[in-house]
Amino acid sequence: MRTNEILSNEEMSALLPENEQGEEARDRAKRSKVVPYNFRRPDRLSKEQVRSIYLLHDLFAHGLSSSLPLFLRAIAEINLISVEQQSYGDYLRGLSDPTTIFTIASKSLRGMFAIEINSSIAFPIIDRMLGGSGKPLEEKRAATELELNILEGFLAVCTDNYREAWKPVLEIETEVVGKETNPQLAQVVAPNEVVATIVYQISIGEAHGSMSICLPVAMVENIIEKFTPATYSANKETPAESTKALLRTLSKVDLSVTADLDRLPAAVSDLTNLNIGDVLRTNHRVEKPLNVSVNGVKKFAGRVAAVDGRMVIQITEKQKSDTANSNT
Repeated sequence: MRTNEILSNEEMSALLPENEQGEEARDRAKRSKVVPYNFRRPDRLSKEQVRSIYLLHDLFAHGLSSSLPLFLRAIAEINLISVEQQSYGDYLRGLSDPTTIFTIASKSLRGMFAIEINSSIAFPIIDRMLGGSGKPLEEKRAATELELNILEGFLAVCTDNYREAWKPVLEIETEVVGKETNPQLAQVVAPNEVVATIVYQISIGEAHGSMSICLPVAMVENIIEKFTPATYSANKETPAESTKALLRTLSKVDLSVTADLDRLPAAVSDLTNLNIGDVLRTNHRVEKPLNVSVNGVKKFAGRVAAVDGRMVIQITEKQKSDTANSNT
C-alpha cells in the first residue's frame, strides 16, 4: 500500500463495503436535488397564483386590443409576454431611462401600482393622439410635462380596461397620483419588496414597443384566493353593455350590397359597339330571384320592384350560407 500518497475517490469507494457505497450514492443523489433559494428574494406567490395573475392580465390585453383601435384609429395589438416575481429595485433597474411611468393608487387594493410605457411606443401614441401618423422620435429624450398630460388620455383607456379585467375578482377604482420619466423617482414600495412584473408587447400601426405593470404582491395577498382559472372562463357570459357597444360600433361600418343577374357571355365587339339607348338582353328570367350579396358574399334572394318611381330590390328570402360563406 502506498503510504506517501493520498487515495483517490475511486480507491476510497473500492475500500468501502457495498452497503456503505449505496448510502453514499443516495446522499449524493439527495444533494443533487437541492434547489438554490435566495432568502433576499423569496417567491411569495405559488405557481398556481402566478398563473391566475397571468389569466387576469391576459384578459386585460384582449380588452385593450379591442379598445385601442377605436381610440387611436389604427390597427393595434397587445400581447402578454411574461409574468415574473422580482424585487421592486430590480424592476426599476430593468427599465430604460428615460421612460414614462405612472403611479396609480387604488383604495380597494389598499396600495399603489405602476404602469410603465416605453418611449418607443409612448411617442407614437402621443403623435397619433395629436392627429399624426404615429412616427417614433428620431432622437431619444424624456417626455415633457405637456406630453405626459396628453398620454394620460391613453392611460385612461388602459385603466378602464384594467378595471374591467378585475371585475370578476374585485371592483376597483384607480387614480393617477404620480408621473415620472426617470424610473428611479417612481416610489411605489420599498426597493426590497416583492412585486409581480407583467410585461406586454404593443404594436400600433408601424410602431412597436413595450408596456409593463408593476403590481406589489402585498396588494393582492389578501385576495389571492379569489384568483382561480374558473373566474376567467372563456365561456363567461358577455355583459349586455358590451354587446350593445359592439353593435353600435359595427353599425357605422360601410358594406357594399349588390344585386346580381345571371352572367351573360358577350363578345368584345358587341360591348364596344354599345351606345346610349341600346337594350342589352340578359338570360335572367323575370320571375327568377336575384342574388343579393354583401361584400361579395351571397346572403339574400330578392326581386326587382319600384317605389316612388325608383327601382329597388325587395328581399324575399335569406339564403343558406355554405361552409365558405359561414367562415367569412
